[in-house]
Amino acid sequence: MSRPSCRRAAGLLSVTAALALTGCSDGSAEDAASSAPPADGGPAAVALVEPGHLTVCSESNYPPFEMAQGGEMVGLDMDLGREIAEDLGVEMKNVTLAFESIQSGAALDTGQCDVAISALSITEERQTVMDFSDPYYDNELGLVTDGEDGVDSIAGARDEQVRVGVMQGTVGETQARELGLNAVQFEDATTLFTGLSTGSVDAVLDDVTAIAQHAEDDPDFVVQETAALDDRLGVAVKKGDEAMLRAVDTTLDRIEEDGTLEQIVEQWIPVQEN
Repeated sequence: MSRPSCRRAAGLLSVTAALALTGCSDGSAEDAASSAPPADGGPAAVALVEPGHLTVCSESNYPPFEMAQGGEMVGLDMDLGREIAEDLGVEMKNVTLAFESIQSGAALDTGQCDVAISALSITEERQTVMDFSDPYYDNELGLVTDGEDGVDSIAGARDEQVRVGVMQGTVGETQARELGLNAVQFEDATTLFTGLSTGSVDAVLDDVTAIAQHAEDDPDFVVQETAALDDRLGVAVKKGDEAMLRAVDTTLDRIEEDGTLEQIVEQWIPVQEN
């Protein structure tokens, strides 16, 4: 199966094992210290929370997008953040926060980070409190169980009203509600999949990329069904921060055109070739 464009085509996965705008500077040393230089041909300098660093907030453990490995945060979103930072001529700094503070826009509004890169689905609700870049990944939803037995489809989960674990504040939670599932909320991905393995829920509804990663860690997890949905992931910036938004979109354009984005996606979300 060939891989489609990650930003402009539907994401088809074969799961194995399943701050404000930069104001007119007065030329002060403080302004110079707190701004990143523009990328070649890119946007004007942007104001940064910490001089010399692009501060990226993410959840602490949502593989393959962000996870701790060897004492540092790695994953698709972390690689994306480093590309943006490189174009700005600064280093990337990661801050891990509760997902609710990220998706609500609070972390951006209070200056805890410059951008939020945490597998954030672009939704109308979130667009009221933050601005989004062009999408960098198109997602699918999947229903996973612990073993072959049990509910074998989303429709079956609804009809039988089995307990379906979802992560709070995600598209999985929204879809579960719209599908009429008996949803049980979890605060993060770790407790969500632990709940599945310990039997506190009968199935999990989540995006297939996260499911694929956890299925690698636990071979008993079985993907029962996947469903296409309009779920596009984007980089979030503080509402009205047009300078930062232009900088992010400039990087996304570059890494899509030169193939870097495809390489990053294939590294973290391998697709099984037929």
